[in-house]
Amino acid sequence: MLLLAGLILASLALTSNAFAQSLSSNYLAKFFAPIQEMSIANNREYCGYFGLNAAGKLIATKPKRGRADSCSADPSDDMVEIIASYHTHGAFDWDADAETPSSDDLEADIYEEIDGYVSTPGGRIWKNDRRRERAILLCGRNCTVSDPDYDNQAFPPVNNSYNLDGLYDRDDMEY
Repeated sequence: MLLLAGLILASLALTSNAFAQSLSSNYLAKFFAPIQEMSIANNREYCGYFGLNAAGKLIATKPKRGRADSCSADPSDDMVEIIASYHTHGAFDWDADAETPSSDDLEADIYEEIDGYVSTPGGRIWKNDRRRERAILLCGRNCTVSDPDYDNQAFPPVNNSYNLDGLYDRDDMEY
């Protein structure tokens, strides 16, 4: 019986890794598009989770509306395994550099021990890789829906990846 339980857990781990890899930039661009439209129109973050249901199918929670600069959601009761979190960064704002995950975003995913996906007002999509403790740009400007008011010159250029120290530095910049 223990051997069977171990085999099931091992197959779930392989399945979750396969699904995590299947969250490609093309899939995420389509997934985020309608959520981005709401996020930009309402200037609110929207968030949720990706996970596996009992049948091993990849599912996502309905996006939960948050505040202008934060969002908190719960996984679905239908999820037997959480694969990743996701959230948007709302509309473009001259007072908030939202084109990268914040240090708080990466820290939260590290703490929860799951990866995270973040879409930005400029239409970028990021992956917070909790194992590498790094935010990695999956696709750049206009990869998904972007805010028509977005100004590419408002903030410093975006790097392709950041560790926590790099995000702290970016968080602390004054504009």
